Amino acid sequence: MKKTNNDILLVVLGLLLAFGIYSCEDKFLDEEDNYLIDSENYFCSKLINNSHEPIESFMFCFSVLAPVKVIENCVLHFSSGGYAELKPNKGFVLKPGEEWNLKYAYEESRHKPMNYRWSPQGCFLKTENEEIFNLNVIDLDLERISSVAPILHISRDKLNYESLRLVPHPYSWTASAGVCNLCPPVNVFFDDNSIIHSAYESACQLGKRLNLNFFPEKINNEISNASTSLKIKYLDSMDESSYEIIITSDVVEIIAGDETGIYYGLISLMQLAQTYHQLVPCGAIIDKPRFSWRGQHLDTVRHYFSADSILKLLDLMSLFKLNKFHWHGADDEAFRFKLDDDYELATSTSTRGDGQLVPPVFGSGPFPSGGCYDLVQIKRIIDRASENYIEVMPEFDLPGHNMSLVKLYPSMRDPEDKSYEVSVQGYTENTINPAMPDTFSILEKVIDDLCKVFPGEYIHLGADEIAPDAWTKSPAIDILKSENNLKNSKDVASWFINKLSKRVELNNKKTAAWQEAEDGRHQDHKIDKLLFSWQNLESGISLARQGFKVVLCPAEHIYFDMAQSRNYADRGANWAAVIPFEKTLDWSIIPENEPELEANVEGIQGHLWCETILQDYEMESMLCPRILGLSESAWSSQSNRRSGIELNDLVLSSYRNLFKKIEWDFYKPENFDMMSDPAMNKEALVNE
Repeated sequence: MKKTNNDILLVVLGLLLAFGIYSCEDKFLDEEDNYLIDSENYFCSKLINNSHEPIESFMFCFSVLAPVKVIENCVLHFSSGGYAELKPNKGFVLKPGEEWNLKYAYEESRHKPMNYRWSPQGCFLKTENEEIFNLNVIDLDLERISSVAPILHISRDKLNYESLRLVPHPYSWTASAGVCNLCPPVNVFFDDNSIIHSAYESACQLGKRLNLNFFPEKINNEISNASTSLKIKYLDSMDESSYEIIITSDVVEIIAGDETGIYYGLISLMQLAQTYHQLVPCGAIIDKPRFSWRGQHLDTVRHYFSADSILKLLDLMSLFKLNKFHWHGADDEAFRFKLDDDYELATSTSTRGDGQLVPPVFGSGPFPSGGCYDLVQIKRIIDRASENYIEVMPEFDLPGHNMSLVKLYPSMRDPEDKSYEVSVQGYTENTINPAMPDTFSILEKVIDDLCKVFPGEYIHLGADEIAPDAWTKSPAIDILKSENNLKNSKDVASWFINKLSKRVELNNKKTAAWQEAEDGRHQDHKIDKLLFSWQNLESGISLARQGFKVVLCPAEHIYFDMAQSRNYADRGANWAAVIPFEKTLDWSIIPENEPELEANVEGIQGHLWCETILQDYEMESMLCPRILGLSESAWSSQSNRRSGIELNDLVLSSYRNLFKKIEWDFYKPENFDMMSDPAMNKEALVNE
């Protein structure tokens, strides 16, 4: 492939009409031309040839978040999911100084653009002889919509000691008079106990990485000029992961009954030293987690994150007492776990681009990009997680969400299958067929390898979002249904996951899956699974009522890929909700009249899907400060859990500075116009 890297040849003007830009001309429409919202929410783009040579027989290539349709002056040449190639009408030549105007839109009306990340990304031109032209993209919407910053304020005159400046809020906090000076140096004393030693070392290392450490390396060493002593005690009668901190003017005592509890006590002290500028109020903390599962998910398929970025996330999670990392490493676009030195599944699917097995979806552009995690990187991540008292759970999403896998292994599809199968993401043929002879031999090998490499308790097998018409016209599936008394595709999917769960069990692991894993009914013996309920809160509560073990992940509250405002310059999806910080806390986890359900709710988990993430650092502002709401909800008791407004006060007064200290970018709502509908702000649209 000949590749031309010349950004000045062409310009794309991406004009998103859903937000009130309606002109394809260099100048905007005058006020009298009326700004009516077009129901089709189409894009109007202009390609200008700034070169001295005509260009013909070319295609405009780009990706958006879902399949597109053409409206005017172009032809759809190829599409796969949100990736599209549009051609001019036959015989068109783009001459020097001339332009090509075209209109296109999302194929389905439910995909209504929310912000600029819904517009074309990774744009390039490709000719018939495979020349590639990069495009200089000018987004006029982003340039023209004003940014009217909201006024930020703390709802109370000042924060008092009743709401401790600690996230998550402890089970109990009793304030007393005075303050304790935690400015270094601090004397540290504890018995020669391996449990305490290990927790102390882990906390010190986390503090060093986050620039928060004030603990000395030498212990049981009297420092004459130290104003405060820290004493750590082991008491094996205490509950798992619980701890107590007693703070007086010159002595701090941490008491815990296991390694994790000691570690959590130490990182709580680290937080307090930062949020109170080393002058921590005296008092007593009694603390224990509400839920055993306090998770954060990261989608490393739609966007490939460096191993260092994942390590950075693990440190942030640990600082706020999150203890489960859900590593989403397999989906339509890639299988990213290189489980041995020559793992074909990873090496063949992990790179996408023009001419690759996977097209350049999600703004990746024409040239090969992406990657996979080899055994060295996986071990680094597992080791860091273990040091941070976090368990890693890998996910291999089955049987849907496997576009790249079935391209690599076509024998996992029924060649006689005439089903019209389109996934919710717009992919055709992305579902593995469990009736094919090669299916289980391939998948069971991968499951064995995952179980061998990852030491955690669970392997997540997916089971979500199977294309509605998958297998409906597969002769092989018809035979499978007859032999196993399966009535429909949901039964087939459930049977399939259960069969693979047995393989997980043979490896002395347990199966986790999305809630759809139990949608089907069949006669086969079912293996108990940990179900992750994402569709909404009520669906998870319903599963708990049925006796399933559930992790609640309601998309409307803790899906951190959702936009945080309605401003066009913001980023994120909105199919579940727009989720400002307060919404991460303002929900009832367990119905007040059904407290017994808590026995079936293992915990809660936040999710970051990455369809709208283009750079590693963008993860940071999508998570912060919303991850504080997740931490508070997962750890704090119902009676001690703060409201969204209360915790927002703490974010504004203390935790912005903490994020700066640990070098994490965080969301700044004052950067965005918080209008409910930017398109209605005519003045912002008309004025130059």
